[in-house]
Amino acid sequence: MRDAYCPRWSDIASVGTCAGECCGTIVIVKRSTAISRLHDVVEGLDRAAGWPSTTLVAAYVHGSLLTGVEELDWVELAFVVDEPVESVSWRVRPSHLEALADELRFSKLPLSWVWRPAAWPVWNHAIERATRVWNRGAGAEAAAFPALETGQLDSVTVDRPPSRDALRAQVAVERGVARGHLAEVVESFYERDWRRAHQGGGVHAEDHLWWAAAGFMELDTVLGRLRRG
Repeated sequence: MRDAYCPRWSDIASVGTCAGECCGTIVIVKRSTAISRLHDVVEGLDRAAGWPSTTLVAAYVHGSLLTGVEELDWVELAFVVDEPVESVSWRVRPSHLEALADELRFSKLPLSWVWRPAAWPVWNHAIERATRVWNRGAGAEAAAFPALETGQLDSVTVDRPPSRDALRAQVAVERGVARGHLAEVVESFYERDWRRAHQGGGVHAEDHLWWAAAGFMELDTVLGRLRRG
């Protein structure tokens, strides 16, 4: 298998294949390439940290790169932002934050990312383990990259749910916020000003509705399972 590069990474991150005419191959990224791209991400975050409107606080890696696998689909990231939890509920893609990611050309790299509010832990039901690779105050986490190169994480802090009860409580909080966000989107959906503010760059108001609904339904399903189990 080989690395497959595609100019539409952000469109394919949830399906693992490119639907465009540019390649049509299964996406496979070697571990060494993933680490190199992660360095590119950190360099971009360092630049963005100096911009006056940036709310980025930290970046965490989670998923396959925290294991010892040599090939993965993409680098999974969680970007922590100093914004109200209602603005970055689960699976939501705020226009101004996605514009920042696009400005940093993250959509051109083999990345998949979610936005997390600083008021919450980075972990949840989908982010089972995460290690910080960048923070706004100090920049790159020096110890993280050697650890990620080998998948041996003994020398770095790995954030994870401390218990099943803690996870259930966090998912319940996130479900409540996601429900409120979905209700707000539904209420505003046909307002002209709202639609104008939530479209552009290939994204439509319907996408924001889908993300809001998908995030709430996912959390609702997970919470039900955690309560039963």
